[in-house]
Parts: sequence; structure tokens; C-alpha cells
Amino acid sequence: MKTPQQPRQFRGSSLFWSALLTLPIAFTLPESALGQPVNEQELQNILETRQIALDALNNRDFTSIQPYLHPAFTITTVDNQVFHTVSEFETYWNEQFNGPIERLTMSLEGETIRTFLSPQIEVASGEALSTFYFRDGNEETMPLRWTAVLQKVQNTWTIQSLHFSANLLDNPVLNYTEKRGNLMAVGTSVAGVLVGALLMFVLRR
Repeated sequence: MKTPQQPRQFRGSSLFWSALLTLPIAFTLPESALGQPVNEQELQNILETRQIALDALNNRDFTSIQPYLHPAFTITTVDNQVFHTVSEFETYWNEQFNGPIERLTMSLEGETIRTFLSPQIEVASGEALSTFYFRDGNEETMPLRWTAVLQKVQNTWTIQSLHFSANLLDNPVLNYTEKRGNLMAVGTSVAGVLVGALLMFVLRR
């Protein structure tokens, strides 16, 4: 009776250790909402799309991102503007550099949270940091949060929607303008005192 049971015990032990060996792989790869592990190659393709989008913003080169945008893509900026075409967003983005801002770079910070609604749709969110370089040599940084929806279309992971948000009370452009305004106010006060003193001197003469 014992002899037939031994193969069963051995078989059960094999299954147990096999399950333990597969745990690291299961925890390494994110799962879809259906509970299915996501292929590592798919993650690499998603990261490639994300890097191309980041480079397009930092280098102001939007021709490279065009093939990686969903036909019905939407981008919402921190000032609550919504764009549906690359040309509209490119015009908006370039207008940011008509004033005191000379250059703007964005880097992703922290961990990205991913949820796969299906093998072809991913919802991701995370944090980013924007650095503003002003023409007078000053720099300001602004923390951002972002949410993106990517959809696989014809073997390419495309950006379906992208949304940025920021703390309205921590706006580097407004801070810069306020500082400049204070400097101008001080300069105006000094100039006013000098003009007043000059007028008094002229009147006394």
C-alpha cells in the first residue's frame, strides 16, 4: 500500500517546489485586470513609447511621437487645456517659450503604477518633475503628477490619453513673475525717491 503512495507524495512535492520557483517571476511582472501576467516584451515596448514621448517634449521635436499617438488621442495640460492633434499641442508648447522661459525639461520620478485593463490597454500613473530655465539664468522646478492610457494598435503601444496635474499654489512661473515684480517695485521706489529729491533740489534752486 505504501509503494503506490510514494509517487503521489513525490509528485505533490514537485508541484510545491515548482510553485515556489515561479513566485519571483509572478511578482516581477505586473498582472492584467483579468489576472494574467503581462509579457516582459510588452513592458519594454511600453517603456519605449514613454521615452519617445518624453524626448519629444524635452527636445521640442513632435514629429517623432506622431506614430505613437492613438488616432483619437487627448492630452490635458496643467493649465486645463485639452488638445487632440499634434499641431495644436505643438503650437501651445512653443508659445511657452515666447516669454521669460528659455527651456523646459521633464523627468519621471518614483515608481510607475500600472494596471492592464486588457492585454491591449494599460492605465499608468506616476510623478514627474519639470525644470524651468529662465532667460536671466534662474531655474525653478515644479512637481507634477501624470496619468496615461496606452492602447496597443497594430503591434504598437500608442498613447490614447495623457493628463498632467500640479499644485496651483506652487507654480514656478508665477513665483518667478512675483519675484520680478518685487524687484521692479523696489526699483520703482528707488527711482521715485531719486526723482523726488531731484525735484526738491530744482525747486529750492
